[in-house]
Amino acid sequence: MEHNEYIRAFENSENAVLMVHGFLGTPRHFDAFLPLIPDDWSVYNVLLDGHGGAAKDFAKTSMKKWRTQIKTTLDKICKNHKNVYIIAHSMGTLLSIEFSASHQDRIKAMFLLASPLKVKVAPKILKNSLNILFDSVDESDPYALATKNATSVKTDKRLWIYFGYIPRFIELLAYIKVSRKNILSVDVPCHVFQSGKDELVSKKALKYIKANDKLAVSVLEGSGHFYYTIDDFKQIEDALKNVL
Repeated sequence: MEHNEYIRAFENSENAVLMVHGFLGTPRHFDAFLPLIPDDWSVYNVLLDGHGGAAKDFAKTSMKKWRTQIKTTLDKICKNHKNVYIIAHSMGTLLSIEFSASHQDRIKAMFLLASPLKVKVAPKILKNSLNILFDSVDESDPYALATKNATSVKTDKRLWIYFGYIPRFIELLAYIKVSRKNILSVDVPCHVFQSGKDELVSKKALKYIKANDKLAVSVLEGSGHFYYTIDDFKQIEDALKNVL
């Protein structure tokens, strides 16, 4: 599977959608959302630095680069469009939360999926990660298959390369702590969808989300971090249709 960003920019369009994927993620996570966006709207489905390529490239990137990339992209979108909508997943929600405060005059709504304000590591995700590494994913398991398809960084049998991931994880954990404070300042219309069977996000994340009573919150009971059941996706779809 190719993991390329998707940009559809119209100079004369008043409306634009920014999509921000997560840690080790891919713009392809939003494939099912693209048909919901009107054809005459601009779309910026970005690929974060260090993603979509080799493991060694991911080891060399940084949270600073991701933050700069999203700020620069959002600055550009807000300059050229009157109304901006954000759809973000996992770490992408943290980036969106931070920069919504400085662009709230343009951001009309945010949709945040699986915001990792409190993380966990379920045994299932460890098993799926090892199966991805050794190319032995059970493709009859929708949660495992979705995890594989949502991982944009190529696996590498040279396991020592993954030591380079440690600084990225440390940066992410530090950013999560900052984001718990940042979410209190979100003052744009925002709908948060947390997954009931999330393999990476603890249900305790809801405590931080609900601390801001301006946010609409839904729990997708049957969904995981990457996989959505048909009924759960319908909830997201309906919310998007009502706003877009």
